[in-house]
Amino acid sequence: MALDTVLKLEVATPKGLALRTEADSVQAPSTLGEFGVLPGHIPVLAALRSGVLRWKRGDGTVEVAAIGPGFVEAEPSSVQVLTDLFARPADIDTDEVRKEREEADKALKAYEGHAKDAEYGELQRAVEWAQARLDAAAAVAN
Repeated sequence: MALDTVLKLEVATPKGLALRTEADSVQAPSTLGEFGVLPGHIPVLAALRSGVLRWKRGDGTVEVAAIGPGFVEAEPSSVQVLTDLFARPADIDTDEVRKEREEADKALKAYEGHAKDAEYGELQRAVEWAQARLDAAAAVAN
């Protein structure tokens, strides 16, 4: 059996399929750190954190998008991402997101409950999602 030389990359959100493309490699932000997938990768399922999804096209260009928490399943010829949040850099208003980040930071710092509370987790996720979008926008600007 011939080894596939390209990966089919799909990102699904509750709103539907946000991305369907082919890539030579994919990098994703797992809860245990960044990891990469090349064609022929062993099957793996990992939890994702908010961060930047990167994929390299056949012509060598690297594309990025911000993703929220979720899961990624990698197979030898495909990568499927399931997440609630997805944003392409062109759709990110960095000034607005900076304001969101500042407000989320203030709310998190002002929170007086326990770090294990659901409300604290939501505040933390808001900060992380804002930062993921800023990071994705910055990756394109560089």
